[in-house]
Amino acid sequence: MSSQLPPLPPAAPAAKPPSIPSTATTTTLATAADGTTTISLLGQDQLLEIFLRLPSLPALARAALTCRSWLGAVRSSRSFRSLFRALHPAPLVGIFLELDEGAVRSFAPFRCSDPDVTAALRRGDFFLTSLTAEDDPHAVCWEMMDCRDGYILLWNMVSVAVMNPMTWAVNIIPVPEEAREGSLLDSASVEFHLLSSEENPWSFSVVFLCAHISRLQAIVFSSETRDWVVHPWMEIGGEFSMMFSAATLLGGYIYRPLYGEGRVIRINIATMDVSSLYLPSLATDGVSMGDTEDGKLCMVYASTDDLLLHVWIRSGDGDGIESWVLQDVISLRAEIDEITPTPWEWQDQVTIVEVRPGCVYFSMTCITDGTERIWFFYLSIKTMEIELLMQVTSHDYACPYTMAWPPCLIGDDRSTKHEAEGSGSCLLKSSNSTKKRKSSSPVGLAIDFNSADASRQPLQPNSPDCRLHKK
Repeated sequence: MSSQLPPLPPAAPAAKPPSIPSTATTTTLATAADGTTTISLLGQDQLLEIFLRLPSLPALARAALTCRSWLGAVRSSRSFRSLFRALHPAPLVGIFLELDEGAVRSFAPFRCSDPDVTAALRRGDFFLTSLTAEDDPHAVCWEMMDCRDGYILLWNMVSVAVMNPMTWAVNIIPVPEEAREGSLLDSASVEFHLLSSEENPWSFSVVFLCAHISRLQAIVFSSETRDWVVHPWMEIGGEFSMMFSAATLLGGYIYRPLYGEGRVIRINIATMDVSSLYLPSLATDGVSMGDTEDGKLCMVYASTDDLLLHVWIRSGDGDGIESWVLQDVISLRAEIDEITPTPWEWQDQVTIVEVRPGCVYFSMTCITDGTERIWFFYLSIKTMEIELLMQVTSHDYACPYTMAWPPCLIGDDRSTKHEAEGSGSCLLKSSNSTKKRKSSSPVGLAIDFNSADASRQPLQPNSPDCRLHKK
């Protein structure tokens, strides 16, 4: 579907990136015997300073796969990777859309001029054809539940599927009986969340949440142990106050607003301790939780009567007491009329699709000539600038998909080593697995790195003896 986007403004001149902490044994520039300097003689610090100036993650992957020493420089410096992510957020590939509780699924690609993103769209499995139906009579259509760090989480009542459309890797995990029973309770609200890390793409956790009237249960799966840990029901309070809100998983905590109570409950996944964060008076209901680029807790609230977007950041004072600080209030009607191709007559409804680190994805609806048009937008929390992304059809659920960091760019001293060959092969070998599967594309990126190829360990295959632990 064409997005009818306005012409892109000229790019602003790139700011000089900050220096990274020294990771090399020397910071002096190496020279050849004849006094000339070549790129192959650069020290690691100088090389990483150059890499910081690359325009995007695909460009970094292409450069790092050139030779063994360049790949090793990126893999050995966590501080460099952290700084590169801050300077160059992972590009948006597209948005997954669902209708009729997963019965109809589509993918709206984000059309941009980046050839690497275009290559990812061509080679990735974004229509999820590698995900097959199960024979279990209790299974229903796969319904999308979460999407982060390049992985998608789906559920069909009897199993969850964790898949990477870039590499076509699929991991089917049977859910425990307690989760199936909770989902069948009257007036129950069920969610699945994916907990992963770009610095450890080889492992993940799946968190099942079931809210029933005034109580909540969490069941957690770990890919490291292949176990489900069933936690007991917790009494939260507030009759049906959890039925009209969705939970957010951030940094090992579950945040869930309580409708009509002016507070958000915070649950520590490791200890299951529960605490409350009280909301500002302007944002009693309909808030969305997230975090900033530097990991601070933030909250976004859209008031539909005046189309204002409020952004708060959780900050502490000198005494260590935390409170909500209003970051900005944006008039969406005025801002969006400037960036849309036509001054639409917007409906009084703003949908916060998702709050990601440092950004907000939201949508607005307008009706022209009897046709409902839904536009997706991107808001930078740091600059408060809004970008028009695309126009899509009516849907029940939307989930932005961003390009993930290739695992071959991340060092893992526990179980992984790498080899760089030829023009940029990247081979990952795992010491705790005996099966290998050749990926249809370079690791984590569906991009042709000048004929570079890659092999990786897929997610651990589904284990029939998936163990269950109760607390």
